Amino acid sequence: MPAEGAGLLQPALLLVDLQEDFLARPGLVPSRSALIARAAALADACRARGVPVVHVHTRVVPDGSDRMPHWKRQGTWACVEGTPGVLAPEALRPRPGERAFAKRFFGAFGAGGLEAHLEELGARTLLLAGVYLHSCVRQSALEAYERGFEVWIVDDAVGSLDAVHGEATRAWLAERAARFVSSEALLAQLAGAAAGVAPAGEAFPASCIGGVWRAAAGDRPTCALREPADATASLGAVPLGGPAEIAAAAEASRRALRAGSDLPEAERVAVLERFAARLEGDEATLASLLVREIGKPRAEARAEVCRAAAHVRAAVRLVRDGGLGPLALGPGVSVRWRRVGVLGLVTPWNNPVAIPVGKLAPALAFGNAVLWKPACEAPRTAMRVLDLLFEAGCPPDRVGLVFGDAATARALVAHPAVDAVSVTGSVATGRSAAALCALHGKPLQAELGGNNAAVVLADCEVESEARGLALAAMSFAGQRCTATRRVLVERALLEPFTEALVAAVEALRVGDPADEDTEVGPLVSLPQRERVADAVAAAVAGGGRVLCGGRAPAGLGAGSYYLPTLVAGLDPRAPLVQEETFGPVAVVLPADDLDDAIRLANDVPHGLVASLSTRDAAARRRFADAVEAGILKLVSGPLAVAPDAPFVGWKASGIGPPEHGVWDREFYARPQAVYGPGEP
Repeated sequence: MPAEGAGLLQPALLLVDLQEDFLARPGLVPSRSALIARAAALADACRARGVPVVHVHTRVVPDGSDRMPHWKRQGTWACVEGTPGVLAPEALRPRPGERAFAKRFFGAFGAGGLEAHLEELGARTLLLAGVYLHSCVRQSALEAYERGFEVWIVDDAVGSLDAVHGEATRAWLAERAARFVSSEALLAQLAGAAAGVAPAGEAFPASCIGGVWRAAAGDRPTCALREPADATASLGAVPLGGPAEIAAAAEASRRALRAGSDLPEAERVAVLERFAARLEGDEATLASLLVREIGKPRAEARAEVCRAAAHVRAAVRLVRDGGLGPLALGPGVSVRWRRVGVLGLVTPWNNPVAIPVGKLAPALAFGNAVLWKPACEAPRTAMRVLDLLFEAGCPPDRVGLVFGDAATARALVAHPAVDAVSVTGSVATGRSAAALCALHGKPLQAELGGNNAAVVLADCEVESEARGLALAAMSFAGQRCTATRRVLVERALLEPFTEALVAAVEALRVGDPADEDTEVGPLVSLPQRERVADAVAAAVAGGGRVLCGGRAPAGLGAGSYYLPTLVAGLDPRAPLVQEETFGPVAVVLPADDLDDAIRLANDVPHGLVASLSTRDAAARRRFADAVEAGILKLVSGPLAVAPDAPFVGWKASGIGPPEHGVWDREFYARPQAVYGPGEP
């Protein structure tokens, strides 16, 4: 396998099997639209930097006589010449001057002439993207490795239908034949190579172990950050921690548990009480960090810090109320609760205070050690949270931190010293974690986002509900898993409510997140804005109509802003309806009646939040009984998460036990049955 610090020498991008028949198969992760967008952006970036792009496609003759033997046995017909399924999506078709090669079996080098063409190009490093990781991408990587190429697989631009097989393939290849990199890290490498310099920016530590912040071990890739409100302003470069950092932090946590350095329960509670007080006392500093690093409007940033402190106090209440005490079941039988061990926590950038604190507090309250991988986008926020925890008296050997990317998270999940894993992220992230936890036999708790529906019935109060839904969909630029993405309006009210909703969305205050009055700030980065814009453009190309927004606003400089956007006229199966956009975008769909609205609300893979706007108590009962979501919202506006209530996603929105309140005990502690006299 190439060394971690190996340079990007004479690269060529190889796009494997990015064809409609393969992309249309159910269960593809990432989704078809996400994979197309990432691969297309990667190809365009390579073209802009003079990196050759080469295409390899599976092709079958019309009579099917050259189909692979297992396709013949299974009756599979795919990628047949002359059919739409053999084609690449428009965004991924070869450009003038780019070669496309045809193959019959798995490996790209089975395509006649490919190896000679790569030699003509002088390629020494092959960048692989495409489908499927567990089959054709894997075989292509091995064939390239055999031929002496350096092989870099673009981690977020390869897809798989089999999560467990895909994760096993990723681990196997990474140890032998290929290096996995994210598209953003790869583009940074390409930019650096083109300029002849490393990415600029103030460097951050890679990890914190035993309370000591440490530099990266060796020459690690970095993630260069820009201020969301002003992309010309650098926020520094965060090292992407690797196996060395994860191993050091995980083993330190394990040693801490073995050394018996745990605090008594009363002292753990006291530490957490001091931590909650320090979070509240540091509200202004933390809120300013959230404004600068992720572009969260200041009022929402302050609310997030308060919610984080509330999560800490909920964990304290659980312990004080006997949440870990023995439970007598009868004469000679009792149950006690024990810590799990080392908890691996993987947290996102959009709530970089409340979400990690909501995991850290119960983990520590129940006596566990923690290995935390925060998102790279908010490094100073993560550092400040950890420093406040140590200032509150948490033993430094109880919590380790490693910055990094998806590869870092995988190393965390797989490390044998980590006993259980809690993840908040996308569906793709959760499925990857679930597959790895299954391979390694570890419990998983995962909150995986939502494509949330708001049902509006004809008897609602139009103006107030429109204002509430505008905020629920667009505040913080829609970058929350609980944001409303789909507005399902009863036909009798469709026209007046849509008109009111457009007016309410257009009235939202878009601007500098540091301004107290701002309701919608920038997206977290320019690439994220481009992904949102591409999703809207694809919806319009598919017949959708933009009712408002649909572009970057004027007068806000170089920030990653995108106007709050409503789209109508889409088929319920359209990607913008079916997938989580994670931006200031919502779709408006008509529903014949309540039952039709419930059908539409349930007709997506997710099941996190569903809301209902009506004055009819019977309709509310029917909705609560039939809708497939872990959280029901019968009030207007953005969801205010209660620290003691279960935060639970159904269907693709969650794996394992819920978060928060008494439900934390189900994950952060484990029961032990005791048979015998007396209390253990």
